[in-house]
Amino acid sequence: DFPGGYHYHMRKDIVKKMVNGEIKPYIFHMSWTLNKVNKLEYMKQMGMWFVKEQCIGKQVDEIFAGEVDTTDNTETCCSAEPIIQCFYRDKPSVVPCRDAPAKDSNGQSFW
Repeated sequence: DFPGGYHYHMRKDIVKKMVNGEIKPYIFHMSWTLNKVNKLEYMKQMGMWFVKEQCIGKQVDEIFAGEVDTTDNTETCCSAEPIIQCFYRDKPSVVPCRDAPAKDSNGQSFW
């Protein structure tokens, strides 16, 4: 399956199947999303983010500060488990985000 931002924003039924494990996306592109900040928030909220904070938006030489061998940067930048963080109660999430603020005007919880 190849769901994306359209499904995230418009097809909550499909997103709930993803959360329940009924649909396992091969790849997910957060299209139909306003900006990079929102894309990152939504990916973290859905448990689809594995890049550690210290590596986001940085060049390799900034991350490794002059180290000679930077070929194996997986432990430094990649998490083995998804990095999950709640941002909005009314956006799809892999965990309930009931205490988070609403993003949209109706503010109805995804859960």
